[in-house]
This record gives sequence, structure tokens and C-alpha cells, in this order.
Amino acid sequence: MHPAETYVGWAYNPATADCADLVMQVQREMFGREVSLPNGRPRGERGQAVLGARVRQLATATDTPADGDLVLMREPGDPRATHAGTYFHIQGEGWVLHATDRLGGVGLLHRVRDLPSFGCFIQGFYQWA
Repeated sequence: MHPAETYVGWAYNPATADCADLVMQVQREMFGREVSLPNGRPRGERGQAVLGARVRQLATATDTPADGDLVLMREPGDPRATHAGTYFHIQGEGWVLHATDRLGGVGLLHRVRDLPSFGCFIQGFYQWA
């Protein structure tokens, strides 16, 4: 079992524990990184958009993601990234750990190539500074 799988089933709650919170928890627990977002940040899609805007300060775009890199995604009908996850290279291919209420309200681990089938379209990969 890959360590990222321990987060599958993580309880998503748009008011207290959204996809950005999962990213911050994984960074802290698995990679020893303290990624912080502004106190009192908006929750849900607005909060995820704040994370997307803050990425320029926290990370740099990369075409060759590695374990722990940030993945920003957009969902159907949204022109900008409002969804975040963490990249992992597992069994020879890319996977993304993320959480969304659209897909059951839990932490999920999906292959990069399968994300469009679930309505998640990668905007970019970002290496933490």
C-alpha cells in the first residue's frame, strides 16, 4: 500500500476541510512542509481559488511533477483552477490525491489519465518553493 492511500476516505467538508486543507495536511504529515493560507480565507471554491492565486508565491510551475507537488485543476464550467490535489508517482504513473464533494465528499486517489473522466482537468503542476 502506498502511503498516500491512507488519505483515501478523508472526510471532506466545504466549511471546515476542503481540498486545500487536504493538500496542507498531506504536505505537513508526509513531506514536513508547512503550507499556509491566509487566516479567515474563504471556504469551498472561493478558498480554492485563493490557493490558486497564492501558488505564485508558494511554488513554481513544472512539466515534470514529483511526489508531493501541487496539482491545480479546474472543474466543468469553471475557466480557472478551483480544485487542488497532491501529485504522486505510483506504480509507474502519475496519480493525484484530492478531495471534493462532487465525488462523494471524501479523499480520492485517481490516476492523472483518469481525472477528465471524473470532471477534473489539470491546469498545472507546481513544485513547492
